[in-house]
Amino acid sequence: MYLINKRPKYFGFFDFFKLSLVCLVFDFTTMLVIEQFTSLSGVVLLVLESVIFTLSFSTAYYLIYYRPFHHSFQNSLELLNEFETVLRTTSDGFWITDIEHNGRILFVNDAYCEMIGYTRQELLQMNIRDIDCNESLEEMKNHFQRIIEKRHDRFVSTHMTKSGEKIEVEVSVTFLNINQGRFYVFLKNITQEQQLKRNMLGQNEKLYEIAFLQSHQVRAPIVRLLGLINLINYEEFNDPENKEIIHALKDSTVNFDEIIREIINKTNDLYQLKQENDSK
Repeated sequence: MYLINKRPKYFGFFDFFKLSLVCLVFDFTTMLVIEQFTSLSGVVLLVLESVIFTLSFSTAYYLIYYRPFHHSFQNSLELLNEFETVLRTTSDGFWITDIEHNGRILFVNDAYCEMIGYTRQELLQMNIRDIDCNESLEEMKNHFQRIIEKRHDRFVSTHMTKSGEKIEVEVSVTFLNINQGRFYVFLKNITQEQQLKRNMLGQNEKLYEIAFLQSHQVRAPIVRLLGLINLINYEEFNDPENKEIIHALKDSTVNFDEIIREIINKTNDLYQLKQENDSK
């Protein structure tokens, strides 16, 4: 194992020819570089370099370890490449965040960049608080602690896009106790599904209102009309009380008409809401 401040083209007594390179960025100060080389004697070697940056990013030191290459590790590298490809190309967003800096974003895939409107470079300078609209810093710390204790959580949150629009996301997070703790987070944009759910609740509410109007408020003026009709003196139409009854009948009829109009309006609103849901 060696610690140097310049990456060598030659190592030991061998002249290496590079065959492949895989980089895994774990955080802003450390990068692990895995390289496969073939020596002039035909021996395949694996070189692992832990690149450690100073705070000023002006100097990099390479902690180098090498050993003979094994095909089982090659399979692991291929699996790692496949895993990274899946994470970068999945339709769901994906994060890796730390804990010690209140959820600083260490890795983010293309899907979340497209979902939120920020570039990867911008997101890697941000933490969860810059995006999440649901929780204060204290609430977020308490939530972090609950996730650490349970090791997993699933919940709905609201994120602010770069354009200022709020989107609703379903969050599935897993905690692993490595590198002072990491959150591995999948995020799905469910804004449209949530809006459809609210519309459905609105439809059900309007249906309830219509049923209530039909079963209660419509019945009341009908009962009044029937009662007033029974009070009419058909034998003496000039009875002064008939005039009062007729005025009362008119008032009840107008009230009945208003209730019918209200039912029609609510039915039209319900139809319009259904049309909006069907078009989505």
